[in-house]
Formats: sequence, C-alpha cells, structure tokens
Amino acid sequence: MFIYGFPVMGFQYMTNGTELFRMAAEQKAVQKWNGNKWLCTCGKENDTKFCPDCGAKAPVKPWKCTCGRECDTNFCPDCGSKAVSL
Repeated sequence: MFIYGFPVMGFQYMTNGTELFRMAAEQKAVQKWNGNKWLCTCGKENDTKFCPDCGAKAPVKPWKCTCGRECDTNFCPDCGSKAVSL
C-alpha cells in the first residue's frame, strides 16, 4: 500500500519518541575506571586505550589537579590545567 508515493508497510514496528530517547540514553552510559580496568558500554571490561570488541575509546582516568580538585576530564574545570599523563 502507498500513501503519497511512500510505502506504509512496516509502520507497526516503529517505536515512539520516548522509546528512542531511552535507547539513546542507554548507549551513552558513562564509562568509569575501576582501578586499572574500565567497563565499556558494550559490556566488556578492558585495560587498553580502546575496546577490542566495539572500538570505543577509554574514558579519562581520574586525576588530582594542582589546584586540589579531583578531575575526570582532560582539563580541570576550575583552573584549566591539562591532565598529566602517568
């Protein structure tokens, strides 16, 4: 069946908007370090810079800035210092 030139078959399998937002939020789960390992969003625990299963980049390891703030980003949000590589 066609409506305005577009096929309408399969619309019953489409999800609503709230379902799409829920699925997107699940995919953007925060990755955290646990000692020397981190848990990827695909479920694999890694100790490398990239996940060997899905290719996701490892999150930044938590570090303490010279201004005294605990940071988990590449730059300190208070003073702007760059993370020091260990």
